[in-house]
This record gives sequence, structure tokens and C-alpha cells, in this order.
Amino acid sequence: MSREKKRMFVASIALALVIGGVMPSYTSAAVEQTKSHVQIRQIVEGTVVENWGNEIIIKGDSGERYHVGLHTFAEEQIQAMNFLVGAFVQIEGEVLDSVADFYNFDYFVKNLPLGVTEDEINKLELLYNDVINLEKDELWEEAGELWVQINRITNPYYLANWEPEPFDVYIDMFEYSFTSDDLLQMEELYNQWISLAKSGAELESGEKIDQFFEIVNSYYIEPTFDEYIIDLGTTISKVDYPVIKKLYEDARQASSDGEDQLSMDKWEAFDLVMRPYYRAANPMPTFDEQMTYYDFEVSKEDFSKLQKVYTGIIESELNGKYEQVDSQWESFYSILEPYFSINVNIPFRATQVIINGETFHR
Repeated sequence: MSREKKRMFVASIALALVIGGVMPSYTSAAVEQTKSHVQIRQIVEGTVVENWGNEIIIKGDSGERYHVGLHTFAEEQIQAMNFLVGAFVQIEGEVLDSVADFYNFDYFVKNLPLGVTEDEINKLELLYNDVINLEKDELWEEAGELWVQINRITNPYYLANWEPEPFDVYIDMFEYSFTSDDLLQMEELYNQWISLAKSGAELESGEKIDQFFEIVNSYYIEPTFDEYIIDLGTTISKVDYPVIKKLYEDARQASSDGEDQLSMDKWEAFDLVMRPYYRAANPMPTFDEQMTYYDFEVSKEDFSKLQKVYTGIIESELNGKYEQVDSQWESFYSILEPYFSINVNIPFRATQVIINGETFHR
């Protein structure tokens, strides 16, 4: 575990209540007659190269890539599809202008809590469509004002459907040995937080959960330097050991004394001298391993250039020339940039999926 994770206090948890495309060469098109217009449904075929749950990336036989949104399907359907990398799929749907179009109002309604009335859904549709247009124009402040109106309608229903964990279950997530007195106080604060949150008293409920985590945080103990090194799984040289240990302890002391800037400076100095040891504990992949991260092929000439730059990155790391590493990575990705541009993902909303001989309709 990294030092950052080990020394990070548990953050207060607030109750969360909110929830350029190139036209593809597609295999065929079907025509679906709707009530008032004719819609062209496109069919794409390809191999799954990435799976993100309700979004997948597929690569067609001719090299085109599609970023496929499955948001119109039920979660149970998506699980049943069981997309595996390398699986062949046939997907029917429509090309979109951007990935943001996955999250249309149909998707929003699908994720609304129980109880929202038809009249409220009509109001939400107007607000939501306005929000999407404002966000496309990057008018974030104006969009935020509309989100406030949306949340004002939906939050009471989220709260009504919210089923918080019992205190005994929730407290098990912490690995501290709380005293009996603290457990009693925390249980009271936890129950007050739930009651106030359900009543819509956001400010008061926030105060209760903050108090809850003040008790939790008081049990956190920064590991000693030796404990940290053992957990990291590396060995510090005899020459570096006293220098690095002093930086670690000075940083801890500055944090304890509330000297934030000094603490930050000490931690940065600590991270710098520890960098070779971090790298030893987490070696860089070989060049061949690095290239497997990209699902496209590069020319022989570019392959040779990339290999040379990557070898330089490894040498800079090994020799402690960290000031050169960032520019070397920039050179590496500048060679790859044309390939990323060519292999742009085409946003595609799925309405039908055929995989493993089984057909799924939204």
C-alpha cells in the first residue's frame, strides 16, 4: 500500500443523492417504422476488446472501433450477455455524435427511484434536456442551477427508497478496536445522521456524520518508518536509511504540529529519495509488455523509434534522471498520437445484441 493511502485519514462520507464521431462503415442497415418517422438502425460486427460493464469497445474486421453504450438494457440483461474480451458480437443500434449522448433522458428515467409521478417526469424531461444542452456548450454554472431544481424533485424519492445498513454492519468496515463508550456515541451519531438525512435536513445530518468520523480518525495511527518499509516490500540501503527515515519522521512531526507547508515539503523530499525504491518494488513493464496495452499495430519504423525512447525512459529511471522522464514520455506518446487519432472510438448506442447465439433486446 502506498504511503499516501496509509497516511490518509478516512474522509467524511456525505450522503450522495445525485445521480466527434466519424461515420462508420457498417455491415448492413435495417429500417424500423415508428409512429411518426422512419429510423435507420445500423448493424456492426466485431470483437470485444474492452469491457466496462454497461459500455464496451469492439473492433470491426476492417479496423474500425466502436464505443458501444448498453445503457438502455437492464442490468440483468448486461450480466447475462457476459461480454468477454475476444468474443464476437453483432450489435444493432445507432451512431451518436458523442459519448455524452449515451446519457439521454431515457437513461435518466431508467435510474429514477420508485414513486416519481408522471407529472414530475414531464418536468424532469424539460429540465434534463436543457441541462444536457448547457453542458454541451460548457455552461457549467447554468447547468448546475438546473441540477439543483432536478435534485429538488428527485431527492425526496431517493431518501424514501434509501435503506442504510444497520450500525453493526456499517461499523465492521473499520478495522479499529473502538472502546465501548466510543461505539455507543458513534451508534447514536450514525442513527441521528440517518434520521436527519431522511427528513431532508442536509446541514444537520452532515454535522452528525462529521462528528462520527472525527471519532474514527482519532484511532488512525501513522505507521513507523520501519512498518512502512516492510509493507512496501523493499530494502533501503545502509547509506540512504538514516536520511530517508529522518525525512519520514520530520514529515510526520510537521503534520502532527499542523505545519502543513513544512509537512508537504518534507513529504515531497521523502518521495523524491524514495523514488528508486518505489520503482524497485514496482518495476516498469518491458517494452513488449508496454506495447500490448495498445490494440493497434504500428509501423516498423515507429516501432523502432518507440523502443528507443522507451529504453531511454527506463535508463533515466534507473539513473535517477527524473527531470528527463516526463519529456521522454511526451516523445513516446507523440509517436503514438497519429495511431490514437486513426483508431478513434465511434459512439454507438445499442438496441439489440447478439452474442453466443443469444439475442437481447432493450
